[in-house]
Amino acid sequence: MTDIMGISKKPLKVAGKASYYYKLDGRRLSLSTTNYSEACRLLRSIKDAYLKGKIQRITGENDKNLGQFADEFEAWAIETQPVKTFKANRLAMRKVIDIEGRTKRLDMLTLKTMDELKRTHRHLKPSSINNYVRHAKAVMNKAVEWGYLKANPFKGAKLLPQAKRVGFIEPKEISEFIRSIEDVGLRRFVVACLATGRRRSELVALRWEDIMWDRREYFIAKEKRHLCKTYPMSASFLAVLKSMPRGKGRIFNRYAHADTYTHEVKRALERGGFGHLSLHDLRHSFSVAMLESGGGMKALQKLLGHSEFRVTADTYADVTDDALQLAVNLVRLGPLDLTTDKK
Repeated sequence: MTDIMGISKKPLKVAGKASYYYKLDGRRLSLSTTNYSEACRLLRSIKDAYLKGKIQRITGENDKNLGQFADEFEAWAIETQPVKTFKANRLAMRKVIDIEGRTKRLDMLTLKTMDELKRTHRHLKPSSINNYVRHAKAVMNKAVEWGYLKANPFKGAKLLPQAKRVGFIEPKEISEFIRSIEDVGLRRFVVACLATGRRRSELVALRWEDIMWDRREYFIAKEKRHLCKTYPMSASFLAVLKSMPRGKGRIFNRYAHADTYTHEVKRALERGGFGHLSLHDLRHSFSVAMLESGGGMKALQKLLGHSEFRVTADTYADVTDDALQLAVNLVRLGPLDLTTDKK
């Protein structure tokens, strides 16, 4: 059994140097002093530290403080993480240290730290605060991996709600945007996005074998069988398919990597005056155009492939409010005289 044995009865001379010694695991270790009182004091300190370490191993506690861990993490992260990730993680840790101080023990951190972070930065946008929270969680996961903590103290920290309107092209501007795309292959892909509301991954994976011409439907395959669905084909999407030479395999096979479609569509949006939008916003543009044309939210849910109605309703809540404002004015009562009495 590992333990510390008592001090030697007198200083021993080893390699020409005299000193009191103690034993640990059968090894004789120097106290580097010939003064008995000093040797006893040093041994008490060693025993206290040893006992503390023994208790920590039993209880799982660790006396590593926030500053020590932050320094270790930064030294590791700067060599291993992408620059953007490293900087975001470092900033989050500095925010935590601003609140708790460098001497705070890691195992004393709680969710209160994250609550305090949200309070002290309440003047910032929710997205900025959420970024700090996410990266603080990620850094503390490393403390768990390294054995400094049993569990992540920030694991249960909730993100702030973010009010965000979806980006889209106004329905009346869609035709002009389509005409602005010079490359016909890219134009076909963009029209397919706008005419179906499909995600990029779904359109890029779509195959000629998935088209049911006689029924004017197309099939979207998913890894999970219950998510595979058949969707009706709009006249615009049918026009896209008819404009292309039929073949086998992927319909949109111009680029090997799906990201290339994202980049090319982004360039087209920028040239068309919609640089603030992305490829995914073409899906939103389809949804907004449908709702403003009188389409129902339930039908939109099915066409988008959302498994829950709540997702569709929450995403397009602002859009439906605007649509209602337009719809209420569809009821026209003609010229009204509301200022004079009729005899």
